[in-house]
Amino acid sequence: MRQFGIAAAAIGLALLAQPVVAAAQDAAAPDPDAEAKAITAQTRKMGGVMPAEQLALSFQHLDLSLKVFPDEKRIEGDAVLTLRAKSAVPELVLDFYPRFQIASITLNGRKVAPADYSNPEGQLRIKLARPLAAGSVTKARIVYSGTPPLAKRPPWEGGTTWAKTPDGQPWIDTSHWGGGCDLLYPCIDHPTGKTEVADLHYTVPAPLVAPGNGTFMGMTEKNGWRTYNWRARSPHTYGLVLDVGPFKVLEADYKSRFGNTIPMRFWYLPGEEEKAAELFKEFPVALDFFESQIGPYPWGDQKMGVIRVPFSGLENQTLNGYSIDYTKTMYGFDPLMHHEFSHEWFANQLSVANYDDLWLHEGIGSYMQPLLGRYLHGDMDYNALLKSQRAGIRNEKPLVSGEERPENWVYADPTGPRGDIYPKGSWVMHTLRGLIGDDAFYEVIRRVTYGRPDPRPGNFQPQFGTSKGFMATVNQVTGGDYDWFFNIYLYRAGLPKLVDTRAGDTLTLRWETPDNLPFPMPVDVRVDGKTVTVLMTSGTGTLTVPASATVTLDPGAKILRQLDYIDRFQAWRATQPDQGRRR
Repeated sequence: MRQFGIAAAAIGLALLAQPVVAAAQDAAAPDPDAEAKAITAQTRKMGGVMPAEQLALSFQHLDLSLKVFPDEKRIEGDAVLTLRAKSAVPELVLDFYPRFQIASITLNGRKVAPADYSNPEGQLRIKLARPLAAGSVTKARIVYSGTPPLAKRPPWEGGTTWAKTPDGQPWIDTSHWGGGCDLLYPCIDHPTGKTEVADLHYTVPAPLVAPGNGTFMGMTEKNGWRTYNWRARSPHTYGLVLDVGPFKVLEADYKSRFGNTIPMRFWYLPGEEEKAAELFKEFPVALDFFESQIGPYPWGDQKMGVIRVPFSGLENQTLNGYSIDYTKTMYGFDPLMHHEFSHEWFANQLSVANYDDLWLHEGIGSYMQPLLGRYLHGDMDYNALLKSQRAGIRNEKPLVSGEERPENWVYADPTGPRGDIYPKGSWVMHTLRGLIGDDAFYEVIRRVTYGRPDPRPGNFQPQFGTSKGFMATVNQVTGGDYDWFFNIYLYRAGLPKLVDTRAGDTLTLRWETPDNLPFPMPVDVRVDGKTVTVLMTSGTGTLTVPASATVTLDPGAKILRQLDYIDRFQAWRATQPDQGRRR
């Protein structure tokens, strides 16, 4: 997902958004459908505490048909949800935008009377003739129509964007971050509410194109309408999207180091042929980087897909949104495309079970950009990208609260860490890697992401991750107890401070930590060009150094810690005119 910007130099980090070309975006103009912009608190909420009726369900299959009327900014939908009861279910509860007009609801072919369902605030409640028995399977069909909520500030506050291409053709996109799947279709709007399989059927006016998630299953055309059919495996709840436009497509295949062949597709706008071809050259580079460093592309049986959208990027599964106007940076890769692509591993394959742990998506995903810089050009780019990230860490709230949280509590409201999940999460990964070493670090990432240390195409399933699970995996792989590390970096807002004093030939180091928690982080010290490690087992350590020696603490910048000069820089920057957000 798009990041919060921190400085002009930070564009190499895939940080936030430049505006889209004005001619391509008419949705920002005053819209007569003001009512459609209203979103209830229930609809706005993603994740959080689930109703007991939803906890008792598993989502096996979604069959979703959408017919799109661009001139009317309207859709007609037909959604069939196959649900299995894990325990008795007294009432069927689904999340669904309340201003859609429901034409009919049927359960296993039996029509439900309008008096037996209600949806005043965005949680559709359907009365049952009798409770669903544990183990039973139910097919719920909801036929509906209306104008989906308009995206207020995509992609941070999602919905549907009804734009025009520079030559005036319809250009439609949905972004479900900051609202969720219920902005478009009935669903279980919780990260664990994924469907196992989704069949998607998008009907649009010819000759428009409707790319989709997953595998292309064919297109039919009749009476001036085209229906595009797609099948997606285990799509994330906010990762299923509707995109419509006069797209052209670049196609190629990638021969993976794991022996499989991965389709690559880039849907772009007419007139962007040259720029699109340049970006497309980065697709195999991205695949090789991730497959060589982390493991197999999780969706190789479907595709690596990217689509041009009229706002900043989003990690739509196998159809990542891209709209940074083909930026060139001094790091030699497109920051937005690569950041969103990292989420195919860290959001879509490894999905959090609770948005309280959202740093697992954004922090690990953000760390992939410095690692990509190192992979492409060496340590200079790795360090430069990390330095730019470091300047943006605010430390206002802990990364993790330890409670069940909705997305906006973590990401949008001052209650949670907000933008720190990107750069601070990245620096937690950087510090952890320096502490436990490359071999252990990459094994931890593989185990957490794939559920096993030896992933190969076809031998792993999508995972749900938690901070506690990540901590346990670190301890399992290393054979140590690193809870002290995470107690500071995840569960406290403030950073550890390294205090140094010199008396004669003795250098004394001491860690100051929030709540005086233990922090036995070893520290490298460079003395007149020679580096030694002070173990700091009890949080303190000493080193004999000549009184005249030049001493540099943590010369490799391995440790995320409080730094006075960074604090001064941030205080100065806060006084400067607002430069706005960048990707």
